[in-house]
Amino acid sequence: MLDVERLQFLDLYSFELRLDYFEKILEFTSSSYSFYWLEAILNLMIYKDTIEFDEILDEMISLSYDDVVEKGYHLGPLIHQKRTNALENAILSIQKYLPENCSKQEIIICVKQHDEALKEYKKLLIMQTPYRLLSSFLVDVGGNDPIWNRPKDIIETIKDYNEKYRLPYIIENDRGLKRRVVVQPEWRDFLMTNYRVIMEWVHDEKIKYLEKRKIEESASE
Repeated sequence: MLDVERLQFLDLYSFELRLDYFEKILEFTSSSYSFYWLEAILNLMIYKDTIEFDEILDEMISLSYDDVVEKGYHLGPLIHQKRTNALENAILSIQKYLPENCSKQEIIICVKQHDEALKEYKKLLIMQTPYRLLSSFLVDVGGNDPIWNRPKDIIETIKDYNEKYRLPYIIENDRGLKRRVVVQPEWRDFLMTNYRVIMEWVHDEKIKYLEKRKIEESASE
């Protein structure tokens, strides 16, 4: 749970942010993708407020590499004896090109070198994750609403909600991996001010999810 009492509010705009929705941003996630997507944005927004999907995905792979290769976590379920998690499969596809205990920078370089081979995994990763992460803010859009499968429509819906109250980010439409996340200035200030607290929260929720998956897998063996 996000420790709201540790958060700092340094300007008037911070008090208008919908923290009640933000607290639930990871609450109902059914995939590990959300944790890494949010973590990647938090890292990259330090340097800029407009970030291409492709850059976020590269960061996601670098953040999750150690969890898969070194710690042995599975990021998604085994279906018919096959790993179906696109992020995990992307990592496994480049593992042979990297040394043991490789650095984050080495992973990023490797990802860029094998970009073409990773494109199919990346396309799967952006089908819903960028939009679903904001679902707690889109209060009138149900989980089974077909709009989630229509990127152009959900991007416009996100922008409409952003006019009612600020969302952490909106999305600029383009083709596939060239779409861009635009972190909203009020949220960027707030997230950067509270970077450490929020990153601790994301990390804790991610480990809870991964540990739960590990227990469920052990029970099913």
